[in-house]
Amino acid sequence: MSERRVIEILGPGCPRCQQAFRVVSDVVERAGLDVEVHKVEDIDRMIELGVLATPAVVVDGELKLAGQVPKTKLVRKLLGIEE
Repeated sequence: MSERRVIEILGPGCPRCQQAFRVVSDVVERAGLDVEVHKVEDIDRMIELGVLATPAVVVDGELKLAGQVPKTKLVRKLLGIEE
């Protein structure tokens, strides 16, 4: 049995970070994915992952995107549900 996938949205809680969280959560919900989505405001976690700009999207512990609010299509691509 595989582990449940985890997506982290890292940022200080600014409007762009909140928007990124909404976009990712919406994609996960609409696709019916069994994925945990977490909003992370812990600066130590950001440093640990080498995040230099927020919002940042981390999928299963791997930094995938930083410094922009992702569009729906990009999130679907990052999650492997769209080419």
